[in-house]
Amino acid sequence: MIEVKAYAGLIRNHKELAAELGVCTDGMTREQREMALMAAAYQQWGTDMGNHINGQFGAALYDTEKQELFAVRDILGAELFFYYQTADGRVLVGNDIKDLFDQPGFERALNPRMVQFYLAFTYLPGEETLFKGVWKLEPGGYLTYSAERGLELGKYWELTFEPDESKTLEQWADELTDAMEASLRDICEPDQECDSFLSGGVDSSYILAKSRARTGFCAAYANQDVSEEEEARATAQLLGRGFEGLRVTPEEFLANVDEFLLAYELPTADVAGLSLYCAAKQMKEGGKSTLCFSGEGADEFFAGYSVYAPKPWWRKLLNPVYYGTTYIMNAREQARFAKEYFPSCTTANFIAIRAAKGYAYDELGRKLYTDLRTYFEGSILYNSTKISRGTGLDIRMPYCDLRIFDIARRMPSRFKAVSTAVDGNKIALRAAARRVLPQEVAYRKKLGFPVPVRQWLAEPAFISEIERALTSDAAKQLLNEEEMADLLAAFKGQTPAHHARWYRRHQPLLWRYVWTCYTLVRWYELFLQ
Repeated sequence: MIEVKAYAGLIRNHKELAAELGVCTDGMTREQREMALMAAAYQQWGTDMGNHINGQFGAALYDTEKQELFAVRDILGAELFFYYQTADGRVLVGNDIKDLFDQPGFERALNPRMVQFYLAFTYLPGEETLFKGVWKLEPGGYLTYSAERGLELGKYWELTFEPDESKTLEQWADELTDAMEASLRDICEPDQECDSFLSGGVDSSYILAKSRARTGFCAAYANQDVSEEEEARATAQLLGRGFEGLRVTPEEFLANVDEFLLAYELPTADVAGLSLYCAAKQMKEGGKSTLCFSGEGADEFFAGYSVYAPKPWWRKLLNPVYYGTTYIMNAREQARFAKEYFPSCTTANFIAIRAAKGYAYDELGRKLYTDLRTYFEGSILYNSTKISRGTGLDIRMPYCDLRIFDIARRMPSRFKAVSTAVDGNKIALRAAARRVLPQEVAYRKKLGFPVPVRQWLAEPAFISEIERALTSDAAKQLLNEEEMADLLAAFKGQTPAHHARWYRRHQPLLWRYVWTCYTLVRWYELFLQ
């Protein structure tokens, strides 16, 4: 007998699975249906079951006959799953880190060697976390545990790109059109009411145009120079949908830091994620929506970031290294900022191992491979899952459908990004979107979810809280006390006692260093102090 010990997710091909596995799901809730399908899939396919499921899932299943635990996570890593091995060798599992806290044998402690990783990337890439002994199960991975054999890790899927040069741009646009329609058909029940997040960009505009979403919701700010509200409103009106700008104030942003970090369970310096959390909270608590579509995946599948544009100097380097879009501190800076630096556990070594198989591809393929195995899963998808958990708003991601992802894997780089021009990225996706959107919307320049945090951090309430945190006992456990004094001085416009030239050169980005250090300290205070 297969018992479901833990489960979270969304199975898109549940009808096909139920028919293939002979499972009657009549009268079941979605959760009951999906748990029954997971148990039947493991009974039928064993460790290969993940290759038969289109959806996001993290599950722990127990075989009562073999007395063996099996846990599995979806291919993209859209759902979360954590595990921890106790001192006596038992394995604890859960969909959230907090699921582990009260289980016998769990000891809550800091993993100090991951501090430098957070300072470098501003999130935690890979499987190791800041809680000592707590690991994420790898996307496309599984574990088995029994008293006899102990803990064993495996993978049922590996990321590869298989470019198909035989298709034209219009043929790729045809495939994307069909796949998006299929994704939106299967992503929720036919009678469920749905809405959609809407920015000024093509990704969310395409979802709104192709879906039956009633209203487009946009995080908005008083400073319209960094707000996408007006562009989003114009798109919604053009498509005949409702629209609401959800005003996020600096006071609300600061007030929600703790709640966001408690939901997130790990530190994050993603200001757009916190802003979206505030907006999602308004939607749920205000009764505005219960289910909302979001555009995660489009940029990482189809090359939507400016860093993906071809760089002539890239080809001249003997061994170019791509760390991702959020990387801010190199090894020397990590050593300066961290209380303790671990030279045997460097971010360079991590990327070299993580991205090794991506070296087989061209420049764009290598960057996309790296981001899909780090930033996409560790930050983008992690954000969406945790925002949904924390606010109670059901967030669903149409692009994160394996039919769309498979197109991205097979699409040659020349149909993704060719230049830094507005129409030089997400080429095939924009071609598909142009069929249902005006030219100016389908080819609108990406703004990148700007949040006016740099401006907000200058306000007294922010300055006071940041100064408290960065001089606290918690900060002294994690960060170099002398460096924090210099960082605060430079941020307040004073002359730091050390590295004055470095601070002058980095003045425009000092807010990122401040926010990264602040969120790390505040996380520690909330979870480990």
